[in-house]
Amino acid sequence: MKQYLGILLSAVYALVIRLLGGWDIIEINSISFLIIAPMALGFIPFYFSGEGYRRSWWKAVLFPLISVLVFLIIAVITKLEDLVCLIIIGAPYIAFSILVSVGLYILTREKKEDVKKNAWSVLSIPLVLGMVEKQLPKYTTEHRISNEIIINQSDSVVWKNLFAVPDLRKVNTPGNLHAFGVPQPTHSTYNPKTNTRLGYFENGIVLHESVIERKTNRKLSFAIDVDKSRLNVSPTVEHVLKNKSLEFRYIGYELKRLDDGRTVLKLTTSYFIHSNIPFYGKMWSTSIVNDFEQNLLRSLKKVLETS
Repeated sequence: MKQYLGILLSAVYALVIRLLGGWDIIEINSISFLIIAPMALGFIPFYFSGEGYRRSWWKAVLFPLISVLVFLIIAVITKLEDLVCLIIIGAPYIAFSILVSVGLYILTREKKEDVKKNAWSVLSIPLVLGMVEKQLPKYTTEHRISNEIIINQSDSVVWKNLFAVPDLRKVNTPGNLHAFGVPQPTHSTYNPKTNTRLGYFENGIVLHESVIERKTNRKLSFAIDVDKSRLNVSPTVEHVLKNKSLEFRYIGYELKRLDDGRTVLKLTTSYFIHSNIPFYGKMWSTSIVNDFEQNLLRSLKKVLETS
């Protein structure tokens, strides 16, 4: 029974680390949280089942895997994270916890080395490094992602539907990441007096956007006001945007009239990533923003061509 207690305590340890990140005590977008913490997770089941690891390699793989899955399920149920965290956080947590666990199995299966005496040191490393990384300046990288589509309508018709985007719910098709909880846009409203647009998403997110560039039938750009947006329905999005791990510069449309009367509509998202692990942020932000742009353009095309 003691060996299974290690699985539970490992999951609890991961939840504590995540809560400390949410309370702004340690840095979440960091090496400590995404690499060092899961490595410590791989040690906890071993601490309670050292002999079991020496006898069974599958326990060395299965126990940390179960611990991470329990942590992720609890995090989603309690709204600490969205479903998408199952892959964004889950992938490194599963990989590094199993890596350490299997390493301990190999190290101790024939030797009686006492690695347990360093337990508190191992568990404190993510906490200490997380607080240190919190004080360090983050790397800032700029990114720009564009997608385009040809719409069988004139540029003037397309232009009029960019301010207040019509209802897309009937034509939206699931994107690559939709199954993991990444929401799709549904519609938007425009207030000409304040020159602002409200963009609505299917999970309840509402983005408050201000027009920053406007060239009739040619170009339209918006800046997102995070403070005025409704983000609390999505803990992952709220954390990323409120803490400025990801900072939008603008979301812009460009229109080009073709000789046959059709219109090329190009959608560009420009943003900064502020992180201690910018390559990981770039990988996921590129996937999510690409998915968003492609879905929005496809849905706009369907709506405008059937209206």
